[in-house]
Amino acid sequence: MLHSSRAILAINGSLMIILGGAFWNFPEFFTLAMFPDFAESQDVLDVGIALRKIMGGGCAFIGVILFSCQSSSKSTAQRLLFSSSIGFFLMTATLLEVKVSGQGDVPLFILIFFSTLCIVSFYVASRRFQE
Repeated sequence: MLHSSRAILAINGSLMIILGGAFWNFPEFFTLAMFPDFAESQDVLDVGIALRKIMGGGCAFIGVILFSCQSSSKSTAQRLLFSSSIGFFLMTATLLEVKVSGQGDVPLFILIFFSTLCIVSFYVASRRFQE
């Protein structure tokens, strides 16, 4: 499996669709997990919930694109996987910056999630021989 960009695209796409669904279905949980102080103001909480739902739609959107590209040619799948590894790296860097600056309490799980997607995607995309 670590020799197939297409298989990793399908896995990454599926995971992003699941993450998008979780953000969409449980926006209050994720908002309060990262920003516990938002519970004090309903207006602020409503904005956080709206943003989490938008993130859910964006994650699902990215997931559908990644999943649907699994039937691409090997070189195209490899290029898409490399590009997605850059995107996952940017997500990880942004989440780390938010955590380190104290702007939000980013759960360790989500940092590990995006870091793992980044590393696996980059590793598989950089493999010379693809199945």
